[in-house]
Parts: sequence; C-alpha cells; structure tokens
Amino acid sequence: MTRPWDFEYRALGRYGDPAPGNHFVVATRDSTDPEVLARALRRVDPGVRLESVLVRAPLFWYRVQTESLRVAPDLGDALGAAGCHVRYVTSTEQGSMSLGARLDVSLAPVATPRDWHVREPSAVHDVPGSDRWFLDEHGGVGAKRAVCGTGAGTRLAVIDDVAGDVDALELDAEVCIGQASAPKGSSHGAMMVAWSVGTRGRPSDDVAPFRGVAPDASPRLYLIPKPAGDVLSLPLAIVRAVDDGADVVVCATYVETTTSPLLDDALEVAVRLGREGRGALVVFPTGREVSSPNGSVHASLTLELGDPASDPRVLCVAPSSRNGGWFLWTDKNGLARPFANRGPSVRVAAPGDDMAYPFAKRPRLGHAESSGASAIAAGVALLVLATNPDLRVDDLVSVLTRSARRPEPEVSDAPFADVADVLPLAGDADGHDAKCGYGRVSALAACLSVADPVASTLASLGEELAAERYLELRAEPGPVRSAYSPTWARWAARALRRDELAAQAAATLARHLRLIAGSEGRLRAHASGAMIRALVFVLDRLADAGPPPAVRDELEALRRRCLDTGRGLDQRTNLENAWFQTASEVWGSHTPAHEHTETRERRGSSVGGLDHSA
Repeated sequence: MTRPWDFEYRALGRYGDPAPGNHFVVATRDSTDPEVLARALRRVDPGVRLESVLVRAPLFWYRVQTESLRVAPDLGDALGAAGCHVRYVTSTEQGSMSLGARLDVSLAPVATPRDWHVREPSAVHDVPGSDRWFLDEHGGVGAKRAVCGTGAGTRLAVIDDVAGDVDALELDAEVCIGQASAPKGSSHGAMMVAWSVGTRGRPSDDVAPFRGVAPDASPRLYLIPKPAGDVLSLPLAIVRAVDDGADVVVCATYVETTTSPLLDDALEVAVRLGREGRGALVVFPTGREVSSPNGSVHASLTLELGDPASDPRVLCVAPSSRNGGWFLWTDKNGLARPFANRGPSVRVAAPGDDMAYPFAKRPRLGHAESSGASAIAAGVALLVLATNPDLRVDDLVSVLTRSARRPEPEVSDAPFADVADVLPLAGDADGHDAKCGYGRVSALAACLSVADPVASTLASLGEELAAERYLELRAEPGPVRSAYSPTWARWAARALRRDELAAQAAATLARHLRLIAGSEGRLRAHASGAMIRALVFVLDRLADAGPPPAVRDELEALRRRCLDTGRGLDQRTNLENAWFQTASEVWGSHTPAHEHTETRERRGSSVGGLDHSA
C-alpha cells in the first residue's frame, strides 16, 4: 500500500519526567502577596526564597528557589495546604508536558501599545537583483508594493539571544529580559529584524540601507539568555512584547525543549489579549535536528509534537528554496541535504536559501535556514496587517495558509545524502505536506484577500491580475472608487471570509461577470436584475455578521440603492451596465467561446465532433 505522506517520523524524545531541581515558578489565580506564599513554604523549607516575576492579569508568576522541595508537586501541596490559589507549579530549568489550570482571560485587560511609535508610509522602490529574489513572485513572497504596501503602522518584536550589528538597525527599543545586556558575538537577532523590516545602513562602513519585506514596520529586539537550562525567559519575553503592543512576534532563537505551562500561558495571552484583543501572531521556525534517534539510522529532521514550534497557537515556518520547494543544500562531499525539520505542525514555508546578507558592503548571499524563513514570513504577516489592521489572529493565519503557493518539487543537481531525508513524497488532499505546510507564503495573494471583498473573491478564483486591476480602478477617481469606502471594504473582506454561503455567492457573481465581460450579447442573454439579486443576497448575509455602526449604515445604503434600481427595468439595466463596463475593464475584451463554436458549426462540425483543425 502506498503511503505518500509517510517519512521517518521519529523525534529524539527529549521530554521526560522532570528531574528534581531548585528553581520553580508558582502561578496563582490572582495577585498574591509574595510574603504569604513565602510563609506557607517556610513551614517545610525555612531557607526558601521567593520573588514576584510577573504580575499582569491574568498572569501572576512567582519565582521560588528552594533546597528541600525538589519537585513541583511538593510545592503545590504546601501552598494548597495553606489555602493559596495555585494554578500550577513548574520548573524554570527544564521543559515539561505538564498542564496547568485553564487560563481565565475574561476579566484581563487587553494589550495596547505603550510608547512604541509606528512609522509613516514611505516611497520604497525595490531594486530588482539576484539578491532581492525573495521579494519576487517567482520563488519569493511576491511583495508588490502597489498592493502590499510597506507595513507602515505595524509593530514587530524579534526575540533572540545575541545582539551583534544592532547599531545598523533602526530599532524602536532594545529590551533585555533576565539579563543586563546581550552578547554581541553574532548578528543573528539583527538579521531577523533586517530581513523582516530592514536596516538604516552605516555611513562609516559605506553600507546602504537594506530594505526588508515590510520596510516601514517598527521593530523592537527582545534579548533573552541562552535557552539552555532556562524555560522562563522566553515566555516572559513573549508576554512583554505582546503587552508592549507587538502585532507580530518572531522567536527564532533555539527554543526546542522549552515547552512548559509558562509557555502555554504566554501564547494564550498573545492570541487572546494581544493587539487590543484581536490577537498577536507568534512565529517560530521549524528548526533543524539532524541527530539520529534511537532505533534509526536516518537523521531525525522531525519537528517534535511537544516542541514550541508545534503549538497550534504558533505559525510554524519552514525554509523554501529559489524555486519554491523545500530548501536543500550541498555538503562538502557533494551530497544534497535538507536544512529543516518536518512534521504535521508545519504551517507555511518562506524563502530561506541564498538570502541577501543585510550588512554586507557588496551583495552577498547565504543560507538563512528556517530562522530567516520565519523572519520573511513575519514580514509578510506585517504587510497583511497593515492592509487590514482589524484582522483577528485566526483570520490572519487563515489568510496566510489559504493563499500560500503550492510547493514545487525538490530540485537538486547533486545526489541525495539520504533519500529518507526528502520524504514524504506528497501531501494531503487539503494541500498540506510535512515539509512546506500549505506552501510558500504569498504577500500578494494574502493582501489581495483582505484589502477588498471584490479583490478577495477574484484572488480566491486565481484571478490575481484581475484583482490587481480592480484595485487600480478603486484607486482612480470615478464610480468604482465612490461605490464604497475603504473602511467598508476592509470590514467586508473580513466578514466574507467567515461566511461560506456569502463567499460562494460572491464567487458565482464574479464568475458570471468574467464570462460576460466584453460581450454585450452574453450580458443581454441573462435576466435584467439577476446580478442585483445576487449582490443583495451577499449584502444581507454580511448584515447578519454584526457590522459596527458606520459600516452597518453604509451596508444599508448599498442595499437601498440595489432595491431602488429594482423598481424599474431601465434603472436595473443602468446599474448592471456599469458592472458590465467595470468587468470589461478588469478582464479586457475577448471573443466569446460560443462565437468560435458557431464558426466551427458553420463549417459543418457538430457539438460532439468539433473539427479541432479549424
């Protein structure tokens, strides 16, 4: 039996029962006086030390250092006996698959930006070149500025553990978590910022500014200690970044084996309270694990189900190559190898091969791997949020995955080091495969999907050129521009994605307009008013989606206009003629297929036996 989805799915099994330790976090249900907790613990360990780590509803974390109570249940029992409202106790030194009590965010304040300035849109001209391929449509993310913009008004948080080359960045702030300063030995964190947003250049080095995917986003760098033996700093950094107002958070440092109830809490705060309650997007790379697990002769290359990148609240990103397939590299022996883990949790892919080095005086390419890919995907997410700022995080993830480009097959001039490395051979019927998720992110397709309901519908049909042309007409003075407001357009694009009946009705209307474009004969062959009826159905469905007052008023005005035109044949004809003219401009004139058929029939062909040589 063929199993095209199968591969060497063996994790290294690095999570086990927590070993005894000395450092823990106690998470309580509400704010508690640290001295009350300390007194309860001193009954069994007089030398215990306790301090507040995070007091921000709904998170109340207290760090405990103890010698006598070496496992979490002992601390929980001691605190429970004293009447403390404990959600969980967990180690700060090692990851754990344990679960805490469900986090209640119902009364918690949402996160709002605090002293984090955003940038205004600027004129960005992306200069084509071999080092800028990751912005192109072929193999790259297709960041067409006319549609996708520059990410102005958005905020990016990059979490890393090194801060080399930060002097070349235009950072809003550099924030240290759990340490006074970060080492400067590597530029890894700075490159994440640069690929996502860009640099300001250094005149002393004669280095011009590097433009990333979202060059007008506002970035901050959050610096944590090396994760080894520390599972607290990453959740703290996520919560701090979200609470400061981040729209997107990228965690591209080594975070494997750091899953814990603390991380659960941090991610829950991100998706439930981030971006004023709409949810902040957290992005993780797949990572790369080449060790062989027990019982296997193959490299693992398996994204463990328990690792942070596999969390369902995270956008997990794999690296893609120039042709859009999974990223392969050639080792010193001339053998092709992959550079990323794979697994069911991979959501999307983004460019990670032959990326331009942002701080080089001359164009230089290098392997960005899954870290760089996560930075590129974060930049795309910023472009989408700048296009439609009111998207919820679940909408954003849906847009990024549904609009992704299907991956191309792996291409390598070198023999594979191990054929097992490039399995699975194929994906699932829903378009997902273990190596590239749902495919390579597309800024163009994603931004079209959220900019406008008409453009969104056209993009869903694969008519991206038509969608771009329609947005051009929307930008020009005239009836298309005045038909509805940008605010209504963004809201309707969001609402349309959540209503399958409305989306299908809109798609039917778009297909109808595509078929009649440029052919008045086809237009007249259908009943006058049929298109208006189809549009009113969509408007009525949207009205049931609970629009805000301003949008609801405009929605009702649009419906009244349709109803008024329905009172007379001439009025219906005038409105539908206007739609016909717009469709003809979007698709251009064409010769209807039936005219070709009629020509062939006049030559003696029949429908069942057309003369294909004609």
